[in-house]
Amino acid sequence: MKALDLCVAAAVLGAIPVYASRSPAQEAPAPQATLTVPRFPILESPIELVGPVRQAEYVGITGPRSAWLGVESGAAEIWVHPLKVVRNLELSFSVPEYADPIPGSTVARTVTVRPELTTITYVHQSFTVRQHILAPRDESGILVLLDVETVRPLEILVTFEPVLQLMWPGAFGGQYLFWDEPRRAFVLSESLREHNAVIGSPWATEATAHPAHRLAEAPATFRIAVDPGRAATEFVPIAIAAGSGSREDVLESYGRLLEDAAGLYGASRAWADSVLAGTTRIDSPDDRLDLALEWAKVNLEEQRVCNPDLGCGFVAGWGISGSSYRPGFGWFFGGDAAMNTLAMDVTGQWELVAEDLRFLARYQRDDGKIPHEISQSAAHVDWFGAYPYPYYHADTTPWWLTAVWQYWKASGDDEFLREIWPAVVRAWNWCLSVETDGDGIIENTTGGLAAVEVGEIGAGLHQDVYLASVWTAALQGMPDMARTVGDAEVEARAVELRDLAWKTLNGIYWSADRGYIAFALLRSGETNDNLTVWPAAGLMFGLFDADPAEETLRRLAGDAISTDWGARMLSSDSDLYDPLQYNSGTVWPFVTGYLSLGQYRYRRPWAGQHLMDAVKQMTFDWSLGRHPELLSGAFYSPLDETVPHQFFASSMLPTPLIRGTLGWEPDAPNGAATLSPQVPPDWDRLAVHNLRTGETRVELGLERETGLISVSLGNTGPPIDLVYVASLPPGSRDIRALLDGQPLTVDAEPTPHDVKLRTPLRLSGADRLLEIRYGGGLEVVPPRVELQAGQRGGGLRILDFGRDGDGWRLAVEGDGGRSYRVRLVGVPVRISRTVSPGGEADRTSAGARVDHADGRTTEVELELPAGGAKRRMMILHLEESR
Repeated sequence: MKALDLCVAAAVLGAIPVYASRSPAQEAPAPQATLTVPRFPILESPIELVGPVRQAEYVGITGPRSAWLGVESGAAEIWVHPLKVVRNLELSFSVPEYADPIPGSTVARTVTVRPELTTITYVHQSFTVRQHILAPRDESGILVLLDVETVRPLEILVTFEPVLQLMWPGAFGGQYLFWDEPRRAFVLSESLREHNAVIGSPWATEATAHPAHRLAEAPATFRIAVDPGRAATEFVPIAIAAGSGSREDVLESYGRLLEDAAGLYGASRAWADSVLAGTTRIDSPDDRLDLALEWAKVNLEEQRVCNPDLGCGFVAGWGISGSSYRPGFGWFFGGDAAMNTLAMDVTGQWELVAEDLRFLARYQRDDGKIPHEISQSAAHVDWFGAYPYPYYHADTTPWWLTAVWQYWKASGDDEFLREIWPAVVRAWNWCLSVETDGDGIIENTTGGLAAVEVGEIGAGLHQDVYLASVWTAALQGMPDMARTVGDAEVEARAVELRDLAWKTLNGIYWSADRGYIAFALLRSGETNDNLTVWPAAGLMFGLFDADPAEETLRRLAGDAISTDWGARMLSSDSDLYDPLQYNSGTVWPFVTGYLSLGQYRYRRPWAGQHLMDAVKQMTFDWSLGRHPELLSGAFYSPLDETVPHQFFASSMLPTPLIRGTLGWEPDAPNGAATLSPQVPPDWDRLAVHNLRTGETRVELGLERETGLISVSLGNTGPPIDLVYVASLPPGSRDIRALLDGQPLTVDAEPTPHDVKLRTPLRLSGADRLLEIRYGGGLEVVPPRVELQAGQRGGGLRILDFGRDGDGWRLAVEGDGGRSYRVRLVGVPVRISRTVSPGGEADRTSAGARVDHADGRTTEVELELPAGGAKRRMMILHLEESR
């Protein structure tokens, strides 16, 4: 046998590749083979993030119909929903000086992440290649544009492993691959030709041959010979298209990707500009917080997936599937989506919220239960009949009811409410069907899972505080919604259950002996008294009475729950604690957001701020612009199994920021809103744009100096009634206020932690100016933790701060034997005494001293006592130093 025949035979067996190139005798190439993509500017983004390539760090480029899921060094898998098309797609580079191709991963140097497009830059002594990756908004495919500069002849090798398989649990067989020479592209198909994909480039010169009727075990490769002169004026394009349907449709998509590259990029850029400009924005002294909010909004848009079989809804997150067929949590999740709408309602991303609420209602079970999860291959298998997953969570249905209510409150969309009401009633009736013990709260026993899915913490559950809280939150909105649509029966029953559930929540869950809200009621009738983060689900909605809330939030502010990088699900003091166990000790950004907002809700911003800061920091430390699903409870590091691009993690930056720090609560059905900022005392300014309530947009400008807060308010659109609630330092006195230069009667309400000043006003187009002057008062600056990957905890926690007689009481926690600094803003103070719980009161103030004081800022240096427990607490009693 001739040598060439041996190579061909080996290729047929899938052992080694052989290149098949076009000869002059072959048919003329299809138009795509000679198509050019003239260079066009790739614009900088105002929020782009640039960093050095980290070999294993995730980078994702996702659109409504496709996803590039890879690592910063260049390797990726490609999804065109619901199909996984290829995996291990990589570039390598062949230059004359080297015998072997240069793997792209060895010369990948920087990654630039933008909302509309991501760029990986490969740098070598003889070339620079910028790989621009785009997931178009309205095409079923991925487009790669290579910006090539080279001083030597250069060949680019594109290598991948063909897959063509449905997302789990769908499946089919008979896949095969062949090179379509006229189009310079591989065609990936299966025996029925119902699922097809095309990947190639009009610049390709040759490709590996593959066996007929099955996939080779060797990767597929096509070569691109780069003409330096041509590359100076054109992009080198690579297109990947796929779909379920006719091959002709997929080939047409492939053609459009190549023919309209500039238009597809322009559409993606226009989408990004719209998201950034049309939603809530802030300008604060913390530039990274402002930037992280912009990226969170982009992430919340990226959760939208349009499946050709199922419709458009929200997936839970993205991550590389590797050799499996589950890309992170890239299938539709009802509970995740519902909680994410809490953020989108106050950022103004309403169109997508309404679309997803309708999507979930479309797959509502006959008895009214809202789906927990829907695979993207659900149309190809008996998903809703044969699999246990679609409806196995109880919390999804009350979360959906809460999401409908919150969307309606923000948008005032009565037409939507009337349209969705039949589904609301069905969901309502399902919830009533699983309330069987007469306490007004639905149950895990009859309804399904809620707070935990695995681990001993969930043993014997009858009803957990998370499910009880979400249901009680839904009950707050049901009466108003029912009244609006004229459903008197639902309204009356909702009022009755709302009051009963509130009483139950504040009664049976409060553990007075332990001083915090318990985790769960057990089937045995006993209580699971573990200290967990889950009461925060009720605290963030303000569902607990003041005293139990205060006691619990004080405990949750400590390091046993609130680490430097977020909230553990279970206290590190519990016998069940495991820092690597999914539900029993890991740190989750989504519950971190719950707790942050809960602290703000009860006017404890110094305990909420550092949690929000932790979520902010994740934007920059791991996958650029993204937020991981969960992290170790022991170190600042995501777990190995973490989904790197998780949307309910992203939503828990805007949720506590806009609802907590800004205190924005829209009430569009009543033409009203509340704005109650609790900004850090070291912020001297704040501007907020595009706060939406119904058709009205509100603008806020805030400036602070000693004894003076100036607030400018304006609006576009219909007039609204706004209640502005100023947070003055505890101990403030001689309070005066002017509105547009006219004196106001001051309505000041001292709370345990501040002085609330409520000012009702009418916004009707003209700017309003509120000036508040006061004397006295003292505030504590929330401690900032500079997170470093892999660090253990140890940061300072503010457990409590507020007025104490004629002075102030400050409770802190930190590592024993370690020094910390606390900044106080307001009147000069001195330390009257300190107390270390477990020891005697120290009237000489040993362990704490005023290190520096000026007319407005006091710095206190603390030395926490060593010995005993690692974490130690200190209480400082402060009084004004005159």
